[in-house]
Amino acid sequence: MKYPSISRAEDLIRRVVEEPFSWLSGGKFDPYQLAKQLTKQFIEPVTDDDRPNTFLIYIHPNDFARIESDIPTMEEQVADYVNILSERMGASPARPVTIIIKSDSDQDSLSARIEAKTITPDSIGHTEVLPDIGSDSVLNALRAVDAFLIVQGRRHVALDQPVIRIGRRIDNDIVLDSPSVSREHAQIRWRQRYFVIYDISSQARTMVNGDVVQEHILRPGDVIALSDILLVYGEGMEDRHATDVWPQNEDIASTLLRPPSE
Repeated sequence: MKYPSISRAEDLIRRVVEEPFSWLSGGKFDPYQLAKQLTKQFIEPVTDDDRPNTFLIYIHPNDFARIESDIPTMEEQVADYVNILSERMGASPARPVTIIIKSDSDQDSLSARIEAKTITPDSIGHTEVLPDIGSDSVLNALRAVDAFLIVQGRRHVALDQPVIRIGRRIDNDIVLDSPSVSREHAQIRWRQRYFVIYDISSQARTMVNGDVVQEHILRPGDVIALSDILLVYGEGMEDRHATDVWPQNEDIASTLLRPPSE
């Protein structure tokens, strides 16, 4: 059943505010847990245009200061996860999701007031903060960074697009032919100045430098493990030469790359 847009927005705000937020439990902020809570709002059987694409999150000033200090990219990380999770549900909104976190002295510590909105092209104002990921400026920035992955010590894969999908399914940008890899295992996304890898396997099988991660800002030399498949992140020509000494291992599961377009 399709809700009228105004009553639906009010219903969303009510339900979002009343739900417990594990992202704040124990005083630890977790972008992935917040995104999972927000993604629940896409379950209703409505059209893409009725799904919220902007969440305003009001929190206590002390919590706001902690997020700015500990996770300065919190908004971007949560937005990426909501976009990924809603896409996997087949319930993506008409426009990419935007997350806006605001300081509000009326809020209690470790609590939040959430407003869900549907922003249309005609109503875009100061709340529209996402860049056009296909713009010339973004593509020029990617070329300047000259980032790449080395997959299993054998293949150099250029990260020349703002979103790189990795997994076992043949329609991923990097296809890993290993039964231990999820069909949709990870995504690497450009976030203004750097690439961030996101685990979307839901099985905690993405590691960077030996640590299990849900998201991680990539730095040259980072070793990524997607289950039993290893990748090395690098930038520029120097890194390309330095990583050419990776030892070959014929027993490692093979990898496939989606053929480039002619």
